[in-house]
Amino acid sequence: MVFSCSDAQAVVSLAGTRLVFDGRFREATIEVSNPGKAQVLIQTWLADPHAPKGGSAQLPFVVTPHLEQLPAQGKQMLRVLYEGVGMPTDRESLLHLYVLEVPRRSDASQQLSIAIRQRINVFYRPKGLAGNPANAAEKLSWRWTSVDHAALGVRNPTPFHVVLHRVAIDDFEVCEDLILEPFSERSLPVIASSGDPAKAVRLSFKALTDYGGQRDFCALAQESQPFNARLRMPGAQLAIGKC
Repeated sequence: MVFSCSDAQAVVSLAGTRLVFDGRFREATIEVSNPGKAQVLIQTWLADPHAPKGGSAQLPFVVTPHLEQLPAQGKQMLRVLYEGVGMPTDRESLLHLYVLEVPRRSDASQQLSIAIRQRINVFYRPKGLAGNPANAAEKLSWRWTSVDHAALGVRNPTPFHVVLHRVAIDDFEVCEDLILEPFSERSLPVIASSGDPAKAVRLSFKALTDYGGQRDFCALAQESQPFNARLRMPGAQLAIGKC
């Protein structure tokens, strides 16, 4: 038996790729829209990415509306509300916001309907954290963690999450995407590098901003000394010895 179905592409779209919940306020909002030609049902919820697989954690948040009919060309503001207690106050916390799009039931006898689920990161940022989240990528401490330069270590000393994209040593990509949690350390395997381990090699990566934009960073690394990356300004001429 053959079933026909359209491509499994989401119709509903979110106004951002991430949501930063400012702890000075009791709620954060993000807009969801339906640019399609038919009404859809959406279901929304928050989840703890650190909860055991298959389990769930009771979070001091609520998303409203939890269930909503979105008309064609319609829009709806999703509100994430915090109870005021229950989350760490010395660092950011990461949550996942899910939006499940349930298509209308088709009258066709051989039609397969597919529900599409989208997920974005929600960063709850309590008030009073020291430092500027825009400068967190510059505060990362990098160093080689093995004698043969087969692993690159990175430490995040800030209370903010730092989201990196396309971390590379010279022309070799170490990892595509990386989320560094507050006060955490990671070791990244470096299988190959085009540079001579005895000489300086170039580290480069992109760091995501609160608004989903990307900023380029680079650094010259040599031997086992810790180092920090610096922001590359668009169109700026780099001095000799700089990345």
